[in-house]
Amino acid sequence: MVAPKPHVRPTSKLPALGPLFPCATLLAGLLSVGTLACSADEAPGPVSARASGLPSWQGNDKDLFDDEIDPAALGFTAAKNPRKDQALWARAQSSDVAGKVRVQTITVDSRGGDATYHLGLQFAEPALATKPGVVDRVFDVTIEPRDPAYGLVKALDTGIQGKTFVGFVKRFASADDEVEVHFFLAPDSAEVAAVVQEAVAVQEVSK
Repeated sequence: MVAPKPHVRPTSKLPALGPLFPCATLLAGLLSVGTLACSADEAPGPVSARASGLPSWQGNDKDLFDDEIDPAALGFTAAKNPRKDQALWARAQSSDVAGKVRVQTITVDSRGGDATYHLGLQFAEPALATKPGVVDRVFDVTIEPRDPAYGLVKALDTGIQGKTFVGFVKRFASADDEVEVHFFLAPDSAEVAAVVQEAVAVQEVSK
């Protein structure tokens, strides 16, 4: 029968590590709280539309970007000669973005019996006209009963999704100092696109 080995006590003089763990946990927690506080301090505040230099939706801008869809763009009326449309020329030179656009998404809110439509407009690349510094190509617009495009959109309802136009959008500062987008949608035709390109070319030469 083998005799059991004698128990030998450790000779290390190092202190036990157990008491250090609570301290380490507390330190890590404090550092984490500090990091969160710094992150909160560095978080950007709400964007001020006026501080960004956006104009109010009024005057000539309100006429050009009146939240309207040309009925000819949906086949309800005959198309007009775009070269005789002075507003088309002015929109091309005033837009933040102008070009071929597709109704990518549509959602409908019904409140009090009246529907409100939210359209997601996706511009194709390259755009026909773009203001310097504007990189967005997707814009969300709202169409309410008071807007000129309401009757056409209501007639098509979700059937407007997938339709293409030559679109013009511009951002404005709302009364609440928030960014709001207004638009005009013209027929998706080579003739309209050509007028837009000519208007932009003239504007570039005149700078």
